[in-house]
Amino acid sequence: MKIISLFTLLMAFVSLSAQNLQLHYDFGKDRKFLTATLEMFKPDSLGSTFWFVDFDHNSHFDAEGKLRSMSAAYWEIYREFYIPGIKKIKGLEELAFHIEYNDGFGAGRDTASQIMTAFSFNSVLLTGLGYPIHIGKTVFSTMLLCRLPRGMDDPDFQFTTAWFQYLWKNRLLLTGFIDIWSQDKTDNRDEKEIVFQSEPQIWFMITPKIAVGGEVEIDKNFPVGPTDWQFMPTLGFRWEF
Repeated sequence: MKIISLFTLLMAFVSLSAQNLQLHYDFGKDRKFLTATLEMFKPDSLGSTFWFVDFDHNSHFDAEGKLRSMSAAYWEIYREFYIPGIKKIKGLEELAFHIEYNDGFGAGRDTASQIMTAFSFNSVLLTGLGYPIHIGKTVFSTMLLCRLPRGMDDPDFQFTTAWFQYLWKNRLLLTGFIDIWSQDKTDNRDEKEIVFQSEPQIWFMITPKIAVGGEVEIDKNFPVGPTDWQFMPTLGFRWEF
C-alpha cells in the first residue's frame, strides 16, 4: 500500500512539470533485465530542480529462475539556486548553489537458502556549485561538489557534467552524463580511489514525444559490482509527457 501511495504521489508531482519515462533492457554481462526510469527537470526563476528514479526488475523468486518482481530502486534529487548578486558579474551570471541527495535499496532471495536479503546503496548528501558551459549549441551542466556519504570518515569530491542536445532537425537526441568522484576503498578506508561513471544516450525521435534508442553505462570502481572497467549497453524506449 505504501509503494502504491508513493508511486501515486510521484505521478501527481511529475504531472506538473516536464518529464520523461524510459524503459531499458540491459545487455550487460550477468544482467539481462529491465530498468524503468522516471526523470524530471524543471527550471524556474530561482534556479532549477532535477530528479530521477530507477527501478530494476531482475528478482528471481521461483525455482525456475523466472522474473517475478522489482529488485532495486535508486533515486537522485537536486536543487540549484541562483546566487543573489552574482548576475551582475560578467561570466558568472548563471553560477548556482547546488544541493543534492542520493539514496536507494535492493532486495532479493538467496537461491541456496531461500532467505530474503536486502541492502542499501548508502545515502549521499552533496553540495557545491553548478555552472553551465556553452560549447557551440550544446550546453554542458557542470557541477563541482563536496560529497558526504553516510558512515564515511571523510568528505569526498565529485565532478559532474551532463548534456542534452537535439540534432538533425530534432529527430536525434544526444544526452547523458559523466560523474567522477572519490571514495574510501572497500578493503582499506584509510586510502581513497577514483570512481568513474558515464551513461551516454542516443535517441531517435519517432514523434516529438516518443523515441527509441539506448545507452551505454560505463563504470570503473563503481561501489556495487566489479572494480574493473564495465561496459553495459541497453536498448530503450523513451516517452516524454
